[in-house]
Amino acid sequence: MLQQLHVSNYALIDKITVDFHSGLTAITGETGSGKSILLGAFGFLLGGRADSRSIKNPAAKCIVEALFELKEYGLQTFFGENDLDYEDQTTIRREIAPGGKSRCFINDTPVSLNTLKMLGELLVDIHSQHQNSILGERSFQFSTVDGFAKNKNYTDDYRTAFKKYREYKKDLETCLEEESRIRQEMDYLQFQWNELQKAELEKINLTELEKELELLNNAGLIKNTLQHISSLFDGDGQSVLSGLTSARQSLQKIAPYNNELEEFANRSESCLIELKELAREIDLFGINVQMDEQRIENLNERLGKVYQLLHKHHVKSMEELKGVYAAIDEKITGYSGIDDKIKKLKESVKKEEENLHHISEAITETRKKAAVKLQKEVEKYFSELHLDHAELNVEITPSDDYNTFGKDNICFLFKANKGGNLLPVQQVASGGEISRVMLAIKASISHHKKLPVLILDEIDQGVSGETGKKIGTILKEMSGDIQVLTITHLPQIAGKAQHHLKVFKVVNTSTASTSVKELSNEERIRELAEMLNGKSYTAAALQNAKELLN
Repeated sequence: MLQQLHVSNYALIDKITVDFHSGLTAITGETGSGKSILLGAFGFLLGGRADSRSIKNPAAKCIVEALFELKEYGLQTFFGENDLDYEDQTTIRREIAPGGKSRCFINDTPVSLNTLKMLGELLVDIHSQHQNSILGERSFQFSTVDGFAKNKNYTDDYRTAFKKYREYKKDLETCLEEESRIRQEMDYLQFQWNELQKAELEKINLTELEKELELLNNAGLIKNTLQHISSLFDGDGQSVLSGLTSARQSLQKIAPYNNELEEFANRSESCLIELKELAREIDLFGINVQMDEQRIENLNERLGKVYQLLHKHHVKSMEELKGVYAAIDEKITGYSGIDDKIKKLKESVKKEEENLHHISEAITETRKKAAVKLQKEVEKYFSELHLDHAELNVEITPSDDYNTFGKDNICFLFKANKGGNLLPVQQVASGGEISRVMLAIKASISHHKKLPVLILDEIDQGVSGETGKKIGTILKEMSGDIQVLTITHLPQIAGKAQHHLKVFKVVNTSTASTSVKELSNEERIRELAEMLNGKSYTAAALQNAKELLN
């Protein structure tokens, strides 16, 4: 139940706090007083479009906040699923900062706009004259029948199963498309894999192969150069080693005469040893350098294949090429599991489809039973609303496939007069008739669908005083099950309310603001008299107003 509404800096409202009560509350006021602004504040609070133009003072924050009593409505599950602390006394708040940024809160915890909307749909049902068109909308017709059938457990189970079913089907379609692409790609991938696997990349050291080829290609030059160096070291005639040997011997003869001469002799000995070792290694290397045409051909062929693979796969190193090979190998391995994945997904789709079949059958059965009862109950209200010859038929037919609501199609068929044909309600009902049909439906489901508060904006559109009186009686009856707030221009409806709020405009020299006041019994009489006879009401109008309150 809505207990209190606080609005600050919204449209023409400076600041108001309104207390609400159970039962039926009438909201009245002159045209232009701001009743639509009050309704707009409710809509904004419950997730409607945020607009910085709704801020009265652009330099201040706009706040709309409401306090609800939730004890009887079983909303603990919603709070748990959305990681919110449940409280019997729950506050929801929405703000617009001067810069236009909107924020939402549930019990002072920041929440997303979507979460606020979902809770709002569980707390308040707002019906305005602009929403009469929803009578023909598929979602409204399904929610009406399901609400009447008390199908919440079934429809919750169905939505969970349908979500899984769609996810599995989507994954299956993706896998089947992938399989088709794989079959086209697999041959080429396998060819690339075979080519890289045959190259034995793990055995190749590209730098070493390139150095070996360079050595073999220059073997003649290297061998001749080394032979020349060897002859310089130890050839016939005056060689480096023979000259160094003679120098060492001479130094050894004079070494005893001076310490430095002895050092020179020792160093010449070391040089001779080092040069002899160098000469030996040069000779050995020269012996091993051989011209090997077959090896050169093999290296050229192997390196040519490696260079070709590097170019083909647009990489510059062996490490990158090995990475390409690993990626292709992983892709092929992954592709090999696609058949198993498709098989498992088909099994999952079939399982969920069977589950959907059982749940949707149960839903269809309850809907058909509820439809018959709904028709009878709605038509009972038709006679009270001066739609004496009108008929409503809730047509339920099977759909070709599972949809968001089950495996049914629902259509509300209507005719207003005898002899007419039943046609979709939005095609044949006039504005005034649609308002009354909507009221009859709302009244019927109010006994079956627990809703904290119903807000009606000019449900009396296009009706006379006598019909208005009937509407007031129906609204009062509805308010025994749910809290009802009705914005009305008819005194016959306002007189049936247990509580009465008046919306009025306060005009100063430079500004105007909207305010709301709860009327006492005497004030109600005067307000009803004005609604009956204008501001210059008569004693007879006052008496009539008193009678409307009794």
